Amino acid sequence: MDEVDFARLQFATTATLHFLFVALTLGLVTVVACMQTRAVRTRDEETRATRMRRVRFWGGLYVINYALGIISGIVQEFQFGLNWSGLSHVMGNVVGAPLALESIVAFFLESTFLGLWAFGFHRIPDRLHAALIWLVALTACASAFWIMVVNGFMQHPVGYMMRGGTAEVTDWLAIFSNEATWYGVFHIAGVVALLAGMFLAAVSAHHILRDNEIAFFRPTLVQGSVTAGIGALVTVVAGLVHMGALSDYQPEKLAVMAGVSGAELADVRADAAAAFGPGDWLPPAWLEWTSSVMILLGVVLLVLAWIPATAVRGTEVPLSRKRLRLRLAVVLLPFGFLALISGWLTREIGRQPWMVTGELTVQQAVSGVPLTGMAVSFIVFTALLLLLAAVDWSLISHYARRGPDAGLVGDADLFPARRRSSETEVADTDVRPSY
Repeated sequence: MDEVDFARLQFATTATLHFLFVALTLGLVTVVACMQTRAVRTRDEETRATRMRRVRFWGGLYVINYALGIISGIVQEFQFGLNWSGLSHVMGNVVGAPLALESIVAFFLESTFLGLWAFGFHRIPDRLHAALIWLVALTACASAFWIMVVNGFMQHPVGYMMRGGTAEVTDWLAIFSNEATWYGVFHIAGVVALLAGMFLAAVSAHHILRDNEIAFFRPTLVQGSVTAGIGALVTVVAGLVHMGALSDYQPEKLAVMAGVSGAELADVRADAAAAFGPGDWLPPAWLEWTSSVMILLGVVLLVLAWIPATAVRGTEVPLSRKRLRLRLAVVLLPFGFLALISGWLTREIGRQPWMVTGELTVQQAVSGVPLTGMAVSFIVFTALLLLLAAVDWSLISHYARRGPDAGLVGDADLFPARRRSSETEVADTDVRPSY
């Protein structure tokens, strides 16, 4: 392996592991925001307390994933600067501003709002507190959008001109409205909903199978399954529309994904050579396998993701005894992450051998780091990210198994109905509880 191989492998490893954190975080924060909005709009104290318990539980799992995702994002930023200086030298005027905005939004605004929310239980008025989690969700989506702007430009560069070997922006509107960006945005929106829904359904099913807090987890089993089903539908539809559009700006990728051969493939090669100059501009042949896995899993999840929600129908059999449908929710969760990884690989491998299609190859973008330095950084970053992933899933599994009252956010005093006693009844009439 040479320096370029190590740099590519390092990017694939760091980006894949980081994306696993980000995708679940984007979906969970929206789910928690919807839960809290519903809770603060509830007038009945008992129902409100139960719904705030859900906010505390699922919000705690979200905070764990967010914290580890931030650290993995820092690792991702480091490897960008270390290994891909050619990208910043040639395309820095275009990609620099969106990446800077993403960092400001993610590391300052989003983190600030999340800190206020996580430590604001019983300290901030309830409606303002709910508004904070929506601000977290909006800034998270804004952060993801800026990344997709950069990625969309790398897939299909528009709104720029080359001058002296350096790109200069000529039309920011064209860059922001890039079709490669928006197809990706809608596709990822479906994916994060799919993952968040499957996570809700899997954790809920785990507890219901053990007859633990069935009343608490029954609604989230349904919400999770329905959310996952809708997410799968959006993902599949957006993916199919996106594949149809590839013929306009990435015909080489589409040809390999479709497995074309013979004269048709020769025509694609000739068109690419005419556009970019002599050379083989087709992505690796194994792109066909990653895209096939992505499509197969997308269809399977579209069909099966809804099924766990049907377990709540009928009362003649206890919910915890409907084991097949409940276990299905648990079994499907890893396949959601596998679909996410295969989809990301399909998008990124399909751009090869380009860093920025038609303008900058991967070979040209890599930094002049010696082979030893590249290998050491690859080993260190990979080990760190694998450790973070292990810690993340260990903590999430630990707190998810412990149940509703083991959350990391808020405190045990979120349940006014439990606090009331004959000695405090008079005081309770004078002071309205926060939740």
